[in-house]
Amino acid sequence: MSQVTFARGGSQRIRVESVDAFRGLTIALMIFVIAVGAGNYKNLPQTASWFGSLPISTWNHAEVGWERFVEEKEAQGMTPEEIALLPEARLKNIGLTICDWVAPFFIFIVGMVIPLSRSRHGKEWWYHVLSRTGKLILAGVLYISLILGLSWWWGILQAIGIANLMGAASMKLSPRGRWIAIFSVLGLHMILSEYAGWWLGFGHTAAPFWRISQPDGSWIRPLTIHCLPWVSISYGAMTMIGVLLGEALVHGDKKTITRRSLLLAAVFMPLGYLVHKAGFISGDYTLCFNKPDVSASYAMFTSGLAALLFLGLYYLIDVWKIKKWSWPFVEFGKNALLAYFMQILMRLGFRALHIEPFFAGQPNETLKAWAGVSGSSFWSAFLLDKTGYNGMLWGLIWTACLFLIILYCNRREIYWKL
Repeated sequence: MSQVTFARGGSQRIRVESVDAFRGLTIALMIFVIAVGAGNYKNLPQTASWFGSLPISTWNHAEVGWERFVEEKEAQGMTPEEIALLPEARLKNIGLTICDWVAPFFIFIVGMVIPLSRSRHGKEWWYHVLSRTGKLILAGVLYISLILGLSWWWGILQAIGIANLMGAASMKLSPRGRWIAIFSVLGLHMILSEYAGWWLGFGHTAAPFWRISQPDGSWIRPLTIHCLPWVSISYGAMTMIGVLLGEALVHGDKKTITRRSLLLAAVFMPLGYLVHKAGFISGDYTLCFNKPDVSASYAMFTSGLAALLFLGLYYLIDVWKIKKWSWPFVEFGKNALLAYFMQILMRLGFRALHIEPFFAGQPNETLKAWAGVSGSSFWSAFLLDKTGYNGMLWGLIWTACLFLIILYCNRREIYWKL
């Protein structure tokens, strides 16, 4: 189960190991990002304005720049109403960091493997598509409920489910029809973002989330935890772009894969960036890169970037056979869904074992007690300071712990597939 296998010419099959490596690299980055985010690690390195964002580390989501800005102004005594009137407010959630690559890369890969899925499942393919969509939506509700309490949340797994359905539906279109469908979906997203206030603003309220333990909360707000369901159609466009590359992989020819990857990168990266810049020049910030709103420019640029990054991995791993370095990522990629869920289970396990406080971004009693054991200033700084590169190190330690669990599961053939 270490490689993704594509059919070619009837019984002949080719192995594309770079697909699993790409998926695993994306999952590893996601786990790291969640670790530093959940720990609320501050002042991570490489802080700058990323594609127009408020100053933030590239190891945080761009939207965190706004969150940190608000925290700073509230500490100075400003009210939310006053903060909203500041010039910086127009940049809320704008920008693109490495962390903002995670969701689109994973969804792009979902599209890449759809042609494989159709060739493998035959007449049962549409049953598999519909079943997988439903399972992803239910799994997404379960995942967020483990964190925030039982409710009807809308998160990234649900968005992936809808994107998977849209990508599969695009397979019924002609090649030209797929391109038209992609730009139609993105164009619709841009128009409604601009002219329909409910498109991006529906359900945003100060009321608490409705959940079983909080029955007086807002029934609408759980839909806003990641992005609104209808806003997820841009993820569907990313999947359809991934399908275009997946068809080239099924063909199996190196030249075809190279040309298709370069074509997607050459079309979608510049186009996405131009729309983003047009938003800044015109002052229409709905056009700019925005992960929470899954803006069309964000969808296009990251999809083109995903195609380009995959091409690099494809040549390294499948063409030039330089692949020993990719082993940890392949292990993650073989069991991506289990890795996604296991991070919650590992956190709960660490909490029961009283290990979780070691990963906290702020000093706590556990950390202070262990920091005083040796009396070493180096040891104390390592435990208590989660800023800068030390914070990144703790994020890597968390990721390594989860990798060892996934490696154990893989060795015993414990997989979770939908």
